[in-house]
Amino acid sequence: MARFPSKRNALAYMREIGIEFGTIIDVGTHAQTPELIEAFPLNRHVLFEPASEFFAQIAENYLSLDWELVPFAVSDVDGVGRLHKIAIADDQEISHSKLVYDEPSESEMGGLGVIDITTIRLDTYFHAREDKKPYFLKIDVDGFEMPILRGAEGIWEDIDCIVIEATAQTFMERLSYIMSRGFHLFDIVDQCYYSGIFSQSDLIFVSDRLQQSNPQLRPWQTETFAWEKWVPVANYEAHLPAEEG
Repeated sequence: MARFPSKRNALAYMREIGIEFGTIIDVGTHAQTPELIEAFPLNRHVLFEPASEFFAQIAENYLSLDWELVPFAVSDVDGVGRLHKIAIADDQEISHSKLVYDEPSESEMGGLGVIDITTIRLDTYFHAREDKKPYFLKIDVDGFEMPILRGAEGIWEDIDCIVIEATAQTFMERLSYIMSRGFHLFDIVDQCYYSGIFSQSDLIFVSDRLQQSNPQLRPWQTETFAWEKWVPVANYEAHLPAEEG
C-alpha cells in the first residue's frame, strides 16, 4: 500500500504487514478516537476519559465494539488531582481537559473551571487484570503526557506500540524518553501547522521486541535496496492542485 504520514494510514499498514495487538489502551479518548475504532474493530478498547461531558458520546460511538470506560485521570500518582476543563470555541462546550498542578487563572479556564478527580497509574490499573497482551497505547492529553509515561513503567514490557502527541516544544523530550525504554520510531504523522509554523504531530513507536519479530519493520536489514522503495513525502505534492495565483 502507498504510505503517507497519517495515523490512519500508519495503522492500516501495520495491519497489512501482519501486526496484531491484544488490548487497545486509549488515554484521553474525549468522545472517540476514530482511527483506533477503524483499525481495531475486534479488539477490546480500554478508554481513559475523566470528563463526564464525553461519556454519552463515548457510549454511542463505541456501541458496536468491546469497550470499557475508566472515568479516572491517568498520571504517575494514585490519588487525587485537579482536572482543568477547557472550551476553545465560543459556545463554551468542553473541547478537552487536562490535569494541572496549579490553579489556572480565570482567563485560562475557558469558563468551565477545575474539579477534583481520581488519578491512577497505568501500571497500577493493569497489574491485577488479565487483559490480552501485547498492549497498544495511545496518549493524547494536551500536555500531561510525561507523567502518564512515568506511570506506565511497570507495564513497559507488555506494550508493543505507543502513539503520543508531541508539540514542537516537547518533541525531543518524548522521543528520547520512549526510545530509551527500548522503542523505535515508526512514524511521524498528522503534522499540524499554526499560521504556517509547525505546531504538533503524533509520534508512533514500536517495541524492539516487535521490530525484531517482524522483518518488514526493519527493511534496511532484511530487504535488498531498490530506489522505487524510497518515497519522499514531497512526491505527493505532484498530486496536489496548483495554487491559484
